[in-house]
Amino acid sequence: MRVIGCSGFPVPATKYLREFNLVEVSDTAIGVPGPALVRRWRREAPDGFVFTALAPREMTATAFEPSAEGEAAWATFLPIVRDLAATAIVLTSPAELAVSKKARASARTMLERLTADAPAPIVWEAPPEWPLKEAEAAAKDLPVIVARDPLKHPPVQKAAVAYYRLPGPAGFKSRYEDASIDAIAQCLRETHAETVLCVMANQDMYSDAKRLRAIIE
Repeated sequence: MRVIGCSGFPVPATKYLREFNLVEVSDTAIGVPGPALVRRWRREAPDGFVFTALAPREMTATAFEPSAEGEAAWATFLPIVRDLAATAIVLTSPAELAVSKKARASARTMLERLTADAPAPIVWEAPPEWPLKEAEAAAKDLPVIVARDPLKHPPVQKAAVAYYRLPGPAGFKSRYEDASIDAIAQCLRETHAETVLCVMANQDMYSDAKRLRAIIE
């Protein structure tokens, strides 16, 4: 199964839920959606719709070191994950954090701690400059899915779930050209996982996701 969607609702949720089968809820990165809003999303979503949720930014704001702010945000976040019946919790990382032995050890300690009580699998997007092997080493033998960028990383092989995130070829405000969309589609075709989730997270995610889906389907 391959499912393509966006990070957040780039158009009104009612319209989006009629057009896609996956959303990475982004509101949760900066706050807590109201229970009534979450219930409406669940009610309006078709059968089989996939929700994932971004973990609070406070979780990694201190370079993977624990903080009171992070712990409080995590405790508030978990009930939303349960209400959404989220398929995964997506944990992003500080973009500027360089790879180092200390950073990798801190990331692993954080992942060990979070997976102990997470109500859904953790998807971890390592800092963009970290080589894939460094991210995978930090998450080795943990129930953690390392997110990949299909334009930077090879296709996932022999996994239950593959999670691809596309933050834009040159940052959030950039758009994927046709050649890049074709390359992304080819990576998805070559991925050997039971479930393949692909999330566009750039400013033009709505149109880019529709273009990619048209090729895949």
